[in-house]
Amino acid sequence: MNYPRELNAFVDWLETNPLDVITQALWFHLMAINNKCNYPEWFTVANLTLQAKLGVDKKTIIKHRNILIQKRLITYKNQGRAAGRYQMLSNGGTIPPDRPPIQGPIQGPNRPPLNKLNKYKTDNQDIYTIFQHWNAQRLITHRQLSPGQQKHIITRLTEGYPVDEILAAIDNYAAVVHGDQYYWTHKWSLDEFLLRGLDKFKPASNPRANFLKEQSKAPQQAQGGADKYADYVNQTVGYDDL
Repeated sequence: MNYPRELNAFVDWLETNPLDVITQALWFHLMAINNKCNYPEWFTVANLTLQAKLGVDKKTIIKHRNILIQKRLITYKNQGRAAGRYQMLSNGGTIPPDRPPIQGPIQGPNRPPLNKLNKYKTDNQDIYTIFQHWNAQRLITHRQLSPGQQKHIITRLTEGYPVDEILAAIDNYAAVVHGDQYYWTHKWSLDEFLLRGLDKFKPASNPRANFLKEQSKAPQQAQGGADKYADYVNQTVGYDDL
């Protein structure tokens, strides 16, 4: 299997086949494990491992595993007391067996070099860590990760924002929105936050002091704000291929 191709194909498939967030996360974890195992046809994963990764119980793992099986995204073999065996079905089982393999994603003229996209180690975990952390803050909850949100997350990571800094900015934003001592109440979606709010709420901008109600001075515009980022996004239309 080609890992980037499978991730992109799954995200495209989700546009017309919506899945619960936990079902999506389970697929991504299984694909990441398969990738680390160098893509054997069958690989073994214990329920306890998946429970720890998703933070859910065994019944939830079984429920969402069955959904992936029904959607022909995976095959599963029960091994009794031993860990179960999984098989990832390429592109949701939609690739005909006689289709020649594609060695890598196509580089369009407006797409940044692949090594620029991969300069941080993610295995797609970084993307879903940010997505799941956002949903946990009770702001605007998204049922599934959209291609646009994925594009904004990857763009910010590619720009050099560490995952921890993005998570801390989300924490600061949630604390300000939910806190009675702050005057900021507007709720963005995840992609809007990454475009307009990340620089305002990153720890270096000191948002928990800037947005206090008794603060008479308006907060200063963060450096490298939304206009700069919007220009960057407009120059990287090729991300839509992700």
